[in-house]
Amino acid sequence: MNLIEPIMLVGAAIGGVTGAVWGFGSGIGWAAAGLVGGVVLGPILLLLLLVLAMLMTLFREGPRAMLQALWRRRPPERP
Repeated sequence: MNLIEPIMLVGAAIGGVTGAVWGFGSGIGWAAAGLVGGVVLGPILLLLLLVLAMLMTLFREGPRAMLQALWRRRPPERP
C-alpha cells in the first residue's frame, strides 16, 4: 500500500464521521447527507493538505530535503 491509499481511507472516515455529526443536529436526512458528503470530500481535503505540506517543505527546506523525506530508503530485510 502506498501513501495515497491510507490517506484516502482516513480522510473518508474522518469526513464521514464529521459530516454525520454536524448533520445530526438538523435531522437524520442531513446526517446521511453529511456522511455521504464527508466520505466524498474528506479524502480530497486530506490530499490537498498533504500537497500543501509537501509544498511548505519544498519552500522551507529545499527540494533535496523533500525528496529525502519521500524516498527514504529502508534497510534490506534479512530472510
